[in-house]
Amino acid sequence: MKRLFNLRVLVWTLASLVTLYLLAVTLENWTGARALAAAKEKVAQEGESLDFMSLVPPLPPEAENFCALEPLAGLTNPKNKPAPALEALDKITSKAPGGLNSIQLGTAPDLKPRIEHLAKNGIGRADATPAEMLAALDAAHPVLKTLAEAAPRRRAARFTPQLGEGQGFVTLFEMKVPHYTHAQRLGKALLVRCHLAIAAGQAGEAVKCIQASLRLSKACFHEPILISLLVGSSIQALAMDNVWALLHARIAAEAELTLLKVELARLDIPASMLHAMRGELATASQTFDALRGRSDRGITLFDVSRPPGTPQPISSRVLNAMLPSGFLDHSEAVVINLEIDHLILPMKQGGYVRVNAGLHSLETNLDGKSRIGVHPHHIFARLFMPAYRGVIRSVTESETRRRQALAAVAIESFRLSKGSPPPSLPDGILDVIDEKPMRYRVEGSGYVLWSIAHDEEDDGGTLPGKDEKVRDAKFTGDWVWRMPASK
Repeated sequence: MKRLFNLRVLVWTLASLVTLYLLAVTLENWTGARALAAAKEKVAQEGESLDFMSLVPPLPPEAENFCALEPLAGLTNPKNKPAPALEALDKITSKAPGGLNSIQLGTAPDLKPRIEHLAKNGIGRADATPAEMLAALDAAHPVLKTLAEAAPRRRAARFTPQLGEGQGFVTLFEMKVPHYTHAQRLGKALLVRCHLAIAAGQAGEAVKCIQASLRLSKACFHEPILISLLVGSSIQALAMDNVWALLHARIAAEAELTLLKVELARLDIPASMLHAMRGELATASQTFDALRGRSDRGITLFDVSRPPGTPQPISSRVLNAMLPSGFLDHSEAVVINLEIDHLILPMKQGGYVRVNAGLHSLETNLDGKSRIGVHPHHIFARLFMPAYRGVIRSVTESETRRRQALAAVAIESFRLSKGSPPPSLPDGILDVIDEKPMRYRVEGSGYVLWSIAHDEEDDGGTLPGKDEKVRDAKFTGDWVWRMPASK
């Protein structure tokens, strides 16, 4: 009798547990569906989209598209092999000497180590003049001159084919972006060519290199994912170094300055940031759709990092089978609401101050709901949402450099006509951090431009410690554009 009683207790307990589980699943699915529907309604009301491909801009006519040129065409297709001309650039960009970033220190770059590096790789001679090495570089890698010559005529820039085209739908963790490696390599190679042109006194050739770099940067900015924004920002940083070097050399005429002004004014980095945020939201939402639709539910909470196609552990299969669909619905709703409320809406309202406040509230929200047992629906938010703090730091520094370059072009134009820098900056050149006029000080025939940077403290344009990097989280100095007095 005791055994029978124990068996009945066990059966009753199991039945009760199953009933409770089914009730919990039913409740989770019902509340999850309602939460997700409300979140998607918010997306629609804000005029946003969860369809990633609708955010990818259409390709311009081939004859107008800088990235439709033969060395660049087809780079986004992972099945295509890059043109040998692009692969060959690795020999001049890999293990190349650094130290060409002169904006912060206000010191002209030393091209001798770069020329020696090129000579070691079979390009020109170590004792060549800049003009001789420029000719040798163009002979060895004509693709750089081809792109530079095409940039003034081809103002549109979209990588081909469209991002995601021909790949079918892939999740956030599977999207292939092979073209960014080649874009960065080209940006570094164009930097070298531009500096050689400047040292050779060829201002027009230098401006063409800057235009080609900005076309690559713009092509990255058009693609709605954060990695493209970061790659575009890094290429733009190289272009701003070129602008500084050209102005420092004092060889640009008014015609070149006008071209630079037009090119710099065409960039809209805050809009590109918003575009990337929208893409991240759409890919996250479509990744949830993929989780629901896969027969093995292969990438879920319990094995999110498992490579596609590899066997799924039995423990994960059991846990995945027990996971209610409502859990995914709740999790997706959390991601949508966090992205919309704390990132996209502040970005649409404009200004670093609003975005920074939204980012702070996002971080507070996630930190306050880090306990899995209490806030399980926030787990995916931590997995899917990138480290926006570092991204925004990089992007605002890039936007600062663009604004400083615009100011520097205006200063140089004034100097050409009046013989000295202007006593103050033109109206409208603002510090991205506080939207107050960019800080500016004349120093003899030179000057200093500076932003108060992320610590929001005005250090008077003084240099930071030598070990501090401008995009590091612990950076406490100003973002300085220093142009020394002419000799």
